[in-house]
Amino acid sequence: MRILLATPYLSQHYDSGHFWVAALCRLGHSVILWDYRLEREPPKTDYELALVLKGEQVNPSVLRRPRFCYWPDNFARTQGVERLLSGYDRVFTPVFPTPPGYIWLPTGYDSLLHKDLHTWRQFETLYIGTNNSSEKLEKVRFLRPSVVAGNAWENEKTLNRYPPLYLHDFVRMANRATIALDIHQGDVGVNRKLFELVPCAFTLVDRVPGIEEIFGRITPMVSFESIGQAKEMIDYYLYNPIMRESIWQEEQTKIEPFSYEKAVSTVLSYLKLLV
Repeated sequence: MRILLATPYLSQHYDSGHFWVAALCRLGHSVILWDYRLEREPPKTDYELALVLKGEQVNPSVLRRPRFCYWPDNFARTQGVERLLSGYDRVFTPVFPTPPGYIWLPTGYDSLLHKDLHTWRQFETLYIGTNNSSEKLEKVRFLRPSVVAGNAWENEKTLNRYPPLYLHDFVRMANRATIALDIHQGDVGVNRKLFELVPCAFTLVDRVPGIEEIFGRITPMVSFESIGQAKEMIDYYLYNPIMRESIWQEEQTKIEPFSYEKAVSTVLSYLKLLV
């Protein structure tokens, strides 16, 4: 199938579109790329499906039908997003609970990149992410991870800080941690980083909506409801490596349905449901 993929693959560093392209190609599809932040109009080439990743600057009417959108963000953060998304035939999102008319589809990781490198676990705990809220800052300060990597941590002189990490650098750093921590910016669904961390290291995550739907029975073993509970879980798992390794294997099994390839297959399965 010839698919127009609209994504800021050149204008935004570490754009998830690179993973969608890889997944589409592995499944045998032909991809036409449109960076909607650099080009005002989509390519004139024929295509059988338009798939827009986020696309806050895209007018859906410029795209031929069928046209789908994957909207990864909190809907409240973009004014008028419901009106924008009404122009698509299908809208997929990791937001949970999922608004009526949209399809819940958290993702993703790439099994070729995000994996256990079987290297030495050099330090105890790791947090990778941007310092973008006072609530997150207080949580990171309290937990004091062995390593904190990301944007806007320059003023936190007491933390062992690294610059932002992406792709292979992200994977290599996560593989050096005994425990990786995922702290969400809000409580509207799971982030992409969760799926990228779990294949690389045993991961503890805050219990945002959607966590139980992903991890099922092991949810209480891998997610925390308070920062105090997170500290207790870290201390427990650091001194119980057999239990930690066993649960990590289950974590990896639980996220298998959320790879980019499976997300692509799910999206394309909705084509046959169009009338």
